[in-house]
Amino acid sequence: MKYAIYGISCCGKDTFIKKLLESGKFEGYEHPKGSESLNTIALNSFGKNFKELSASEKDDIRAEYAQKLMQKENIFADGHYCFPKDGKYEIVFTKKDAECYDSFFYLKAKPEDVKNRIQNSAKNQKFANLSASDIEAWQKNEISELRDICFKINKDFIVLDSDFESTIVFIEAYTTNYRTRNSYQQAIRLAEICKSKASREKIALFDCDRTIVKEDTGTDYFKANGASLEKVKEIFADDIYSQYQFWKYNQLHKNFTVQPSTNQFHFNTLVIEKISELRNNGYFIVGVTSGISAIWQQIFREHDIVDLMVSSDETLGITISDFVKGYLAQNIAHDHEVFACGDSLTDIYMLEAASMQGVIYAPGKTRSSVQEYLNTHPETKIKQFKQNPNQYNNIEGV
Repeated sequence: MKYAIYGISCCGKDTFIKKLLESGKFEGYEHPKGSESLNTIALNSFGKNFKELSASEKDDIRAEYAQKLMQKENIFADGHYCFPKDGKYEIVFTKKDAECYDSFFYLKAKPEDVKNRIQNSAKNQKFANLSASDIEAWQKNEISELRDICFKINKDFIVLDSDFESTIVFIEAYTTNYRTRNSYQQAIRLAEICKSKASREKIALFDCDRTIVKEDTGTDYFKANGASLEKVKEIFADDIYSQYQFWKYNQLHKNFTVQPSTNQFHFNTLVIEKISELRNNGYFIVGVTSGISAIWQQIFREHDIVDLMVSSDETLGITISDFVKGYLAQNIAHDHEVFACGDSLTDIYMLEAASMQGVIYAPGKTRSSVQEYLNTHPETKIKQFKQNPNQYNNIEGV
């Protein structure tokens, strides 16, 4: 299998891959040296170092390098998506890069750490004038654009952090069980379950926390077990909701034993009314949660809200992430009419893939991360409830 480790300059990709291979858990994998290989190909093809080539020549060399990687068996290869240049970003990611790898991991680093490494790196002095905020913007741009690209080509995009102990456990589990752990295959399995249970040709997918109810039930779950929420905030910092974040979140609470009373959760009237309307119009209602399965099972036992619940299940290798939600809606929509509703970036791809309608809901207030997505995706099909007092800009109401 071929896995890419992407990230901005000086984020630590080389060191990270070296640690992976030295862990002894990835026998048979190698780390192709990207910079060295590009220079070798450049010298053979043009008689010049890679950095001396024109933009079009560099693209040709990158494509040839990716083609060579396709011939290899098991690799962790480092890569770049873009570089800051003249106030914009020069994209160096190619179509061949997209084709080459089975999954994309992205190493997210702290901007201040990257800035310090750049200052001490002779080959990266061209970035020495970048501020921490410039570096943060560079990283954010890469994550946003690579995330969209990978979703469109049905390949995982998983954002990692600097917690090496956790990342190695996650990557080992993911790569060992790739056929069942990758988001697209997870979604296919879940879509088949949904379609087999539904006796109707219309299926509605609803996010649960902050959509069906006003609260995030996980917050109360952590409080009930006397656990701090600081680690949860760290995991989902900058509104990153890939498979790794939810896997890490699930590791935090897997040994909790105290479940909060469901009486403290309050339903969002607009959403409940929409569920009732859709059910009356022949829709099969599915609750899709990245949250605490046990709490939502209890809520749905006590209230006739959904016909089926889809949630993370470690024993089955299921982790409900942004991509799993999106691919679930996409796969169901192949032969069913799909409505979808959610409140955050976790739900965006699910809403975009809904064949009938995707509705973003703002329960207590709008989210800046969602508004930013809408601003940068003017082609979006997402709508919002026009009765909701909290309205996003640039999208229509229904």
